[in-house]
Amino acid sequence: MQTLHPPSTGGGQRSRVGNVTWLLDAASFHHEFDALFSHLSGPAGTAPLRERATTLWQSSDPVVADYVSRLPFETPEEWEVGFEEHHLGQWYRLLMAAYLTPGLDLEHPTTLRQRLPELGWSPADARRVAHGRELVCLAELFGAPGPATALALVLGTGNKGWLSQDDVDATLRQLQSLDRRAFRRAQELVPACDDLWTCLESAAAHPDRVVLVLPAIP
Repeated sequence: MQTLHPPSTGGGQRSRVGNVTWLLDAASFHHEFDALFSHLSGPAGTAPLRERATTLWQSSDPVVADYVSRLPFETPEEWEVGFEEHHLGQWYRLLMAAYLTPGLDLEHPTTLRQRLPELGWSPADARRVAHGRELVCLAELFGAPGPATALALVLGTGNKGWLSQDDVDATLRQLQSLDRRAFRRAQELVPACDDLWTCLESAAAHPDRVVLVLPAIP
């Protein structure tokens, strides 16, 4: 698969480090995706999904272009050659672009993943905080059963990341309950935890959104 990105839109792409987050209106997004998915079994086939994905891929909206530029997708021209199953996963992720607002960067994901267990986190919780949950779980929670089942075949293990508001609230509570003495031998975790708190506290102000997470472009 060729990895290409839409052309730059000047000031649209932010210079960001660590992990990049957005707030996703998951309910509205899945309402549209499920409706477009329903055409797959009809005469229109994949055309409605592909055309919507193409429109977003070519968008000059700064938020949309910034998000789409970070996804390793094929081009609309390649999609038109013929449908392949993995295109469904690409279009699912791409259609989210219309329902995003920018969040705050998570600047120390590697430190969080590797070092949070020193503060009592389980390794699984540390990984989830840093990189989010599997995307197929998002489809299963918010989408219709048919699309979610199809996406499970093309978005297997390793396609992370999103966090629910329950994840956000639980992490904030865990951070708040930390014994500050634990940082005496883990000073490097102070800025990482402060950054995590700021990022998630901002997300918690939008309880009708989930947090979408992507690695920053090197």
